[in-house]
Amino acid sequence: MDFEERDGVAVQPGGRWLKTVVAGNPGPLTLDGTRTYLLGGDPCVVVDPGPDLADHLDALEVGLGAAELGAICITHHHADHAAGAAELALRSGALLAALPESAELAGLEPPEIPLSPGASVVFGGGHLDVIPAPGHCPDHVCFHWPEAGALFTGDTILGEGSSLIAPPDGDVAAYLSTLERLAQLELTVIYPGHGPLIDEPAEKIDEYIKHRLLREMQVLEALTAGADTPAQIRARVYPDLDARLLSAAEGSVLAHLTKLMSEGRVRTADDRYLPVG
Repeated sequence: MDFEERDGVAVQPGGRWLKTVVAGNPGPLTLDGTRTYLLGGDPCVVVDPGPDLADHLDALEVGLGAAELGAICITHHHADHAAGAAELALRSGALLAALPESAELAGLEPPEIPLSPGASVVFGGGHLDVIPAPGHCPDHVCFHWPEAGALFTGDTILGEGSSLIAPPDGDVAAYLSTLERLAQLELTVIYPGHGPLIDEPAEKIDEYIKHRLLREMQVLEALTAGADTPAQIRARVYPDLDARLLSAAEGSVLAHLTKLMSEGRVRTADDRYLPVG
């Protein structure tokens, strides 16, 4: 069932509604800023309160209006998604809904609604199911809103480009398993943590899986061609890259190398990476 736009608010029959508030933290990795989602009816929930920026929190209060905020849900501990949770809770009296490890890593108090894979957060528009989604970081989860056919993906799937999977937290093997798991859900829309909504979820998830497998093949091809350090491999795999993204791209290469080493397809010798066989 699709949302309809009414006065800037996405609304479904049955009183379910969704508002998007974009934080003022644009950048090469955050795109136009972190997206915070307000979901109703009453009581409503927030998915990813975003950074601890006064203007952003003010905008969330305006977006909520007179609606009761029951819970503040976070997908993972990174500051651009979770840092605003404490102040928003103070302003609204809402409860924090998070994995205990996410709250701890974000420097937040233990969650009043401790989440775990398979748990649900109930609110006026239905419920959000907690889907484990490690890959970008170990504590990452996605929230599935089955009544709306919607998935909130944080940094697991972005509206534009690809997610950063890099050490020390990134795990390519776990990430591919996460994408395969998300592909099994019945979805009509993905609401990413950064970038525009995705109205062809199955195609986007398939694109993301193929992208990671292509990157793996490119890393192996670079190794076979003689590149034997992450920097050399990055230069071959990511030519003409924006200088602001060089470090992130090198981290992505290292994450792929780590997966390949765990599979016995790459080895190290004197700080060099070499293909096996």
